Amino acid sequence: MQDQSQKNRKRRQRRKDARPTEIIQAAMDLWKERGFSATRLEDVAAGAGIAKGTIYLYFPSKEALFEAAVEERLVANMQSAEQVVASFDGTTEELLLGFFDKIRGEMVEGGAFIFLKVLLSEGHRFPDLVSRYENTVMKRGIETVRCILRRGIDRGELRSEAAEYDPLLIMAPAMMLSLWGTVFPGITAPDAHQVLRQHVGMLLASFGKE
Repeated sequence: MQDQSQKNRKRRQRRKDARPTEIIQAAMDLWKERGFSATRLEDVAAGAGIAKGTIYLYFPSKEALFEAAVEERLVANMQSAEQVVASFDGTTEELLLGFFDKIRGEMVEGGAFIFLKVLLSEGHRFPDLVSRYENTVMKRGIETVRCILRRGIDRGELRSEAAEYDPLLIMAPAMMLSLWGTVFPGITAPDAHQVLRQHVGMLLASFGKE
């Protein structure tokens, strides 16, 4: 009987530990459907299958929920990308393609494009969220691209001028592909892998060693 009681407690603990992720997924689904402003925490609670008051035990506000969602879905992904850059043994071309594909994959297949959709459409009403996103995601992404360029220069694969190139221009195609379905709904998206390969090819043609 005691063993069964312990098992029940463990199951409840696992369920409790998983709940923030379930809440975040429910919120992202609703933000995609309704937008950020029109989604109440009570709506998210219903979507996650929990009592209305329970959600406040995890997230005191919609803004806190948004920040937690960004942390879980994007910041962790950026940390993983940083670790790959630090330990990668392949070429700069392979590293750039892998980095872009990882970010685009999380944005599109992983559904994290919804953060950019919210910020583009409603960011003027929530400047703190824009600032938070800039500091936790954009700046890290920019620095990661800079690290890739410096690495390429150090390895003799890129000319020194590459260090002066604006990382935002390098990241632009991946961001465009991530937002395609939001900006151009109903229009067939371009082949992401082909676009990224062509983009990296142009970068290497511009800054690669002859």
